[in-house]
Amino acid sequence: MRRPPSPRRSTAPSATPHAGFARFAPRTALDMVEKVPGFLIITGTNGGDRGLGQATENVLINGERIASKTTDARTALARITSAQVAYIDIVDGASLNVPGLTGQVANVVLVGGASAGGGFRTTIRWQPEWRPRLADNWLNGEISTTGKIGGTQVTLSLKNEATRQGHWGPEQRFDGAGQLRFVRDEHASYSNDPPRLSAALARTTANGNRWNLNLGGQLQMIDNRTRGESVQPDFGRVSELFTVTEDEHNFDIGGDYEMGLSKGWLKLISLYRFEHSPFVDTFIVDREVGGRSGERFSQTADEGESILRGEYSWRTAGGTDWQVALEGAYNTLDVNAEYAVLQPNGDFLPVVFGGERTKVEEKRGEASLTWGRALAPNLTAQFNLAAEYSELSSSGPGGLTRSFIRPKGKLALAWKVGPKTTINWFLQRRVDQLSFFDFASSVDVANNQGNTGNGRLVPPVVNRSELELVQDIGRWGNASIAFAYGYAQDLVDQIPLSPTEEGRGNLPGAHLYRVTTKGTLLLDPLGWKGARINANVTWRRNRVRDPLTGLWRDQSFGQDYIADLSLRHDVPGTNFAWGGGYFDERYSPGLRLDAIEKEYTVGPFVTAFIEHKNVAGFTVKLSYRNLAGMKDGFDRTVFVDRRDGPIAFSESRRRGFGQYFQLTVTGTL
Repeated sequence: MRRPPSPRRSTAPSATPHAGFARFAPRTALDMVEKVPGFLIITGTNGGDRGLGQATENVLINGERIASKTTDARTALARITSAQVAYIDIVDGASLNVPGLTGQVANVVLVGGASAGGGFRTTIRWQPEWRPRLADNWLNGEISTTGKIGGTQVTLSLKNEATRQGHWGPEQRFDGAGQLRFVRDEHASYSNDPPRLSAALARTTANGNRWNLNLGGQLQMIDNRTRGESVQPDFGRVSELFTVTEDEHNFDIGGDYEMGLSKGWLKLISLYRFEHSPFVDTFIVDREVGGRSGERFSQTADEGESILRGEYSWRTAGGTDWQVALEGAYNTLDVNAEYAVLQPNGDFLPVVFGGERTKVEEKRGEASLTWGRALAPNLTAQFNLAAEYSELSSSGPGGLTRSFIRPKGKLALAWKVGPKTTINWFLQRRVDQLSFFDFASSVDVANNQGNTGNGRLVPPVVNRSELELVQDIGRWGNASIAFAYGYAQDLVDQIPLSPTEEGRGNLPGAHLYRVTTKGTLLLDPLGWKGARINANVTWRRNRVRDPLTGLWRDQSFGQDYIADLSLRHDVPGTNFAWGGGYFDERYSPGLRLDAIEKEYTVGPFVTAFIEHKNVAGFTVKLSYRNLAGMKDGFDRTVFVDRRDGPIAFSESRRRGFGQYFQLTVTGTL
């Protein structure tokens, strides 16, 4: 017995067959999904959350969610060749028997449910970059191959999302009265190589049962360096060097088994992940007058996660979908840290700072019941009721053992108002998860700041609702607009932990607002054949009570807005395409108790590209990036004591990174 991948009733635009993408000459399923008008892939592997829970991405493959902690939707789609895709169906999440999905969802249906043709198919992506004043990046890319051995589908992949980034420019330092003290010339480079080797096995047995096995291992090598040169009063010429190095390794193994049971389908999922992350931050200052000084903060973190989940789903004769799910997880974080000060002989001497060892453990269980059905020919509903139990213990500062029981759930509706108009609505109570690192103390040696660990943190709860209008505008494309409001309890932000200490803690109730509009405008009706404009614009306001002043303010480093616009023209009758993009975003300031920090960009990020769809069987795209010369800005105001008192000093910097080229080569073998 097999789970049907189709929705209870499709209330979104009709399915797009493979032929509908021919003019784009797609190499992979990702190339195809990205060309669906008005659709935007929502990524997220649950890698930042503990447990699996419900679906978080708006992409399904053969009607199934991507139940992985290490593979997101984009990665999975990029490993499927376009020849393997039969069609792509855009449906409404509330109409599916997949708990957690709302709004537009892309169901990618494969030829024969698995692969087209015999033998192995290999996808290749190579994306080098050449930036001024930085090392060239030749190592960003992925190669994966998939095919059948016997009756087992096998996928092997080697992926390295390498980065070679950086910026440079002046930083001005002012005293408390606003007088310029000196100017520091800075140059920063950020290098990261995270090669990952993975394997996936999948098989459908003769009786229709299915199993999947996933294995992966990864190294992550980070080398960040920031150099500063200045002439300062009292110290003369000053040279500064701040370095961050990390040599992480992690691995994961997981799988699932689905079988028919009675009148439904039973799916069992298991996963184990482990990550070993040692990093060292070092800040060295050489003064012409005053000599050398330095600080070092090092931390080794071991993280583990074990998950067992079971889902039983069935559909009644009347067309109602049910699912019962149980999940258990055991999560650990073990941190060993050291803060040390440079001595005259060149050695670093450890200094007691109170956060040398922290261990966090969580035993977590969740039970949920999901119901869904068509209430009318043009109206579908999905209702989920769940409860979460968590026993959380920490041995760091203020450590203790506590347990929580939190109810949660979601009601979602999809209403087909007319042939081309859909309204999606949901009401949700969501329990967010804590960062275990907030339980551990840390030291920022570059900015002379520290956070004390907080063992009394509680998980935030967000009660939210969203209303989305989706409009199919026919040959002109597709557009949507969504309005969302949330009331959040116990959001995590910077709070006072004692008269002299601060760290991460919970805030009183907060109000969250969001408006999002996205869409695709096809320009063929205007006579510009093959041209389209994509837009994704979001405005947010997260209003919280300041723990120091008691006044309303924006959440620290909350997103204010994002504007992402792009133009693409596939020249008819040729293999050429060209276009460009415009991207801009703003974040609210980050507030410590003794400082205000604002990160921002000066100007938008503008790109242009040209693409050829058949260079020896590969698609080759050359992009010229940062045409408008966007710069990274950072302003910091530090106070003598608390930020409602006198100012000690302030800093303002602008770092540019110039224009640069990026080459993208994709293809299949």
